[in-house]
Amino acid sequence: MKSKKYILLLALLLVTACKKGDVLYTSPNSPLTITPQVLLTSLEVNTIQNTEGDLARVASILSEQMAGATGQYQTLQNYNLQISDYNNHWVGLYANTMQNAKIMIDKYSTNNPYYTGIAQIIMAINLGVATDLWGDVPYSQAFGGQNGVFVAPYDSQQQVIASIQTLLDNGIANLAKPPSANINIPGDDDLYYSGDPAKWTKAAWTLKARYANRVSIKDPQSANNVLTYLAKGITSPGDNLVNPHPGVSNAQNQWGAYQNQRAGNMVANKFFVDALKAKNDPRLPYYFAVDASNAYTGADITQEVVNPDASVIGTYFDVDQPYPLVTSYEANFLAAEAKLRIGGVQDPSADLNAGIKGSVAYVTKGTNDGSSIATYTKPTATLTNIMTEKWKAMFGQIESYNDTRRTGIPVLTVRPASAGAITPYIPQRLPTPQIESDTNPNAKYVALGIPVWWATQ
Repeated sequence: MKSKKYILLLALLLVTACKKGDVLYTSPNSPLTITPQVLLTSLEVNTIQNTEGDLARVASILSEQMAGATGQYQTLQNYNLQISDYNNHWVGLYANTMQNAKIMIDKYSTNNPYYTGIAQIIMAINLGVATDLWGDVPYSQAFGGQNGVFVAPYDSQQQVIASIQTLLDNGIANLAKPPSANINIPGDDDLYYSGDPAKWTKAAWTLKARYANRVSIKDPQSANNVLTYLAKGITSPGDNLVNPHPGVSNAQNQWGAYQNQRAGNMVANKFFVDALKAKNDPRLPYYFAVDASNAYTGADITQEVVNPDASVIGTYFDVDQPYPLVTSYEANFLAAEAKLRIGGVQDPSADLNAGIKGSVAYVTKGTNDGSSIATYTKPTATLTNIMTEKWKAMFGQIESYNDTRRTGIPVLTVRPASAGAITPYIPQRLPTPQIESDTNPNAKYVALGIPVWWATQ
């Protein structure tokens, strides 16, 4: 994992922005004030931590793309989730990120709508991670008062999803304002889009589609909403929202960095590798490296010993590689699922094939266009095929865990008690962190086998 030193270093080094109105400009190097430039970079570095670090690896194991073989991930693979293991993640989401996003929103909304709009979208991303993994979480009263986030009441997940949509709507509205409405305009301090309001707006619309789709079981209008939002969202790979990794030692892709430090803790899952092999998937040699026998192998989690010598992460997540957050190919899969749900004359196959091709092109950096496996027609563009192909494409992302819980596709194999599992089910949520239950009297305990709200009929 990246250290706090890395977070601070990046926040200090990557702060250069365009500015207007020098009379109101505050130096980003001033120890007495916090500028929007410093705050934005800090928010984005923390978002990289929250979306791509340990939580993503946990999600990948629970969605059976990866397998936990040794160390902390062996414990996780046995479904023995320790409440103390999630303290840093909770603090990272709340105290380090969303609390500061709220400061940005409150402090700069009048004279810096671009900074505010970006902060609202970043808040939505991190709040989404929290509610997707924990269900009901603090939000509406989480950031006021002197006691901070750890004594806040919990909002229902239904309320939180609505709040995410409101944050995104407000972010879009702020980014639609003219440059002249801003005293400071984001530049290089925005690690994602260098302050480009049009790209941020497209990402926000795609996120709105993601969360409209998230409530597909609950909202009969969700499919129509997905298509409406996608029409304004990301359609080109050039607009993808990705975590950047320049490759320097303190800004590495966290998957690659973790593997370099703790090789063998986490390996490929046999179920995932076999699914890729079954279609001769061109992403396989990018997702994974060959094992000692020069083969691509996955560990069988039904066996007591999860093979630590199976294939590990390949070049796709090398330390200098970006990490996808919101992409054009995810948008294609969202469109395919929405069109299938609407039915009638809607044909999801073109979007399904486009999603596969977009993922393959992204993973292989354009050396393969994916046409060999993007061969679905309307009759074969079933929900099972759409969600299975999306599971392959969203490798290493929390979204895979969200989709398997929401749809039950693909059908995963529960690790048996004979192999070491302590529960007869795959955890459907993460446990309330110890730091939260110890300090917040409103903290909720929910059994890990109970699905979150959006995953229940």
